[in-house]
Parts: sequence; C-alpha cells; structure tokens
Amino acid sequence: MPTVFVEKDRCKGCTLCVEICPHGVLEMSKEINAKGYFFPFAAKPDECTGCRNCVMVCPDCAIQVEVKGKVSERPKALAEKQVHYCPGCHHGIIHRLVAEAIDSLGIQEKTVGVAPVGCSVLAYDYFNVDMHEASHGRAPAVATGIKRSRPECIVFSYQGDGDLASIGMCETVHAANRGEKITVIFVNNAIYGMTGGQMAPTTLPGQVATTCPYGRDVNLAGYPIRMSELLKELKTPAYIARVAVYDAKTIVQAKLAIKKAFDYQVKGVCYSFIEVLSTCPTGWGMTPPDASKWVESNMVPYYPLGEFKNPDKGVVKETER
Repeated sequence: MPTVFVEKDRCKGCTLCVEICPHGVLEMSKEINAKGYFFPFAAKPDECTGCRNCVMVCPDCAIQVEVKGKVSERPKALAEKQVHYCPGCHHGIIHRLVAEAIDSLGIQEKTVGVAPVGCSVLAYDYFNVDMHEASHGRAPAVATGIKRSRPECIVFSYQGDGDLASIGMCETVHAANRGEKITVIFVNNAIYGMTGGQMAPTTLPGQVATTCPYGRDVNLAGYPIRMSELLKELKTPAYIARVAVYDAKTIVQAKLAIKKAFDYQVKGVCYSFIEVLSTCPTGWGMTPPDASKWVESNMVPYYPLGEFKNPDKGVVKETER
C-alpha cells in the first residue's frame, strides 16, 4: 500500500496537495507547525493509489510518497534549504522541475544558473549548481558571457516577467536573435510580485494590480506582451514553448519541455526559451487553489500552451537567415 510522508515543518499550508488528491486522502491538520502553518496529513491512507500528484504540486517539497518500496526523492540539484516564496507560489514547483531536468541529464557538475532581480532573486540558494547573480533584466547578457567563455558549461537563466519582459526585454530579444546556446526559464505570473503587485508587461486586460486598481486599461497601457509568440518570429533556430504547472497534467508537460530545452543545449543545438505560466496568490489576492484555477481559466486563453518553435520540426538553415 502506498504511504504518504509529510515533512510538516517545510509546509506553508497552501492546501494545493489537498485540492489535487483525486481520492481525498489528504486533509489539513488542526495543528500548526513550527512556522505557524496548518499542514496536511493522510486522513484516509487506505485510499492512496500512489499517483504522486501531491508530490508534484507541492511548492515546498514537503511531501514524498512511497510506492512498492520506492520513495519519491528530492532532486539532487535542488538544495535542502526552505524556499522563501509565499504559500502556494508556483516558483517552488518550477524549481523542482529544473532540478529534475538537471539530474536526469547528469549535468549538475557543469551547470551554471543565473538568478535575476525579482521574487526569485535568491534562486542561488536553492540550486545545487554554480550560480551567478545578475542586475535587473540582465540575466541573458550574463548567461551569454558565461557560455561564450565556458562553452562546455550548461547555462540557464531563471527570470520573472518584470525582469525578462520589461527591463530585460532588450537582452532577451537579442540573446534569442543571436542564437546564444543558453536555456531561459521564464516565469510568467502576470504581475510584479516582489515589489508590491504592480502591473507588469504581462498583466492581462482588465486584471487588477496595485498600479491599475480598476484593471489594466489597454487604451492606456497597451496589450500584454506574448513573449513566446514574439520570439518565435525570429529566424534564428530555437526551441520555444509555453507550459503551465496548475495541475498534474500540465506539470508533467512542463517537466518534459524543460528537460528538452536543457537537452538541446547539451547537444549544442540552439537557444531555448520555456515560458511557464505561474501564480502569485499574494499579489492576486487569492487562495493558492483559486490562483491555480485562475491560471487555467484566465491566463491560458490569452497565453495558449504548446510549442511555438522546435528545431526538430523545421530548422531554419544558416543560408536562410
């Protein structure tokens, strides 16, 4: 029988695991942990089928499941340190997927990450790889310098929408256009999270933010920028995909895309750009489960998921540039 293990003091009480469990195995305890959060426990252990949905959706890596003697493990490329993100923030899920890709490709010892300014400014604490800090928006430029000076390294940047699509738009577009063989993980939560919930280049039409309390007015601020669609128009061969992590199915799809992006760099093929639709429960003023549902019902229609450019499905020849 599968067994669920909850490291209660890692939990921030987001309830995403309770919401995603298809058999109602998990419930929230009436006790609080050392950090003052309620935490889940297996109220119906006999109902567990070992699907590990709870493992995939936990932003704090606080849950593991044993099935037939095999326990799900924390990725080796993911540090043991507790992440600082708000309860239910998808950054923790995306961190895990990046670390799993690094582990599965066996590239931990030669991987270098570039952390930005924004909610993920402390990403250098969370990955067991060499990390550099970049000025706001400049991660692609820093990543370019690392890759060109040490081409044997696997280099990735991890950036939010304000960092990448606003102040860093120039670096983003030109690194892609040059075809720098780096991997860019772009976390799009449609808002400036760290600095107070201001409108970002990706904030949806009508979406409320602290700087647009009546909702984004496209007549004043223009329409949200679709970064994946913008970059796919460049002729330089690249892998460009948009994924999400609001449920088990989308998390699996995101995992495959992120691994593919790193694998293209391992093989020296191309620049890769993975846009991940994410939540900001605090900035949006929603519970974590409601925020995940909001991604599906509001963000996905404007930011459709899928591959926008794939070098295996029609590479642009050098002479055609």
